[in-house]
Amino acid sequence: MIKAVFFDLDGTLCDSDTAWDIAQRDMFQLFQKHYPDVSEEALTEAWRTVHRELFQQLNAGKCSMAEVRDSRFQYLFRELGLPIDKIMEEISDFFCSRYLTSLHLYEDVAVLEELHTYHVGIITNGAHDEHTDSQLSKVRHLGLNERIQSLTISGEIGVRKPNLGIFEVACERAGVLSKEAMLVGDTIQNDIVGANRAGMTSVYINRTSDGLIPKMADERPDYSISNLYGVLSCL
Repeated sequence: MIKAVFFDLDGTLCDSDTAWDIAQRDMFQLFQKHYPDVSEEALTEAWRTVHRELFQQLNAGKCSMAEVRDSRFQYLFRELGLPIDKIMEEISDFFCSRYLTSLHLYEDVAVLEELHTYHVGIITNGAHDEHTDSQLSKVRHLGLNERIQSLTISGEIGVRKPNLGIFEVACERAGVLSKEAMLVGDTIQNDIVGANRAGMTSVYINRTSDGLIPKMADERPDYSISNLYGVLSCL
């Protein structure tokens, strides 16, 4: 019997991709006001290079998401041969703030109100601090802290999904066994693989209906849904 329903945050409860695109677009405009000699092509390529390198370090366990966030603009300015100064700090602060204020919940998050007989929690990768760009700030900004009973963030735990440790902590906080818990997420590798290995019921939310067919056994979700209301039929 399922007693706890956990949700991923980005791409599952909130539209982080759209928010990122808006923040990136507006940040690029601000950047080029300060540095008109830097072409959009050069800025775009440097931005991609910096994130590729930083996420390689993150995935290798060499840094945390908070460290990725705090160093991304330093890496960017070095990549472009620009001085690291107050302008860099201004652009960084602008980007983080614009990203947060552009975040919106998906309409089907209303389903949370129908799960009142279950423990409802969030398990998410990201920073756990008071910075504008942290999972903690996102949850507060979106008003989700008032709609859930637990919040488990990788930056607090010290391991990221799909590591079993973060799922174990979430279940302990909810006072349930892993077999009594369900995880709903939008990524196969982090959410579905992690939940399956932890012994939880896995639910893949595929909002784009891309027809993805997992090849490995631990990549196959127990259920696949196109919107969050589908969770109700999985319980």
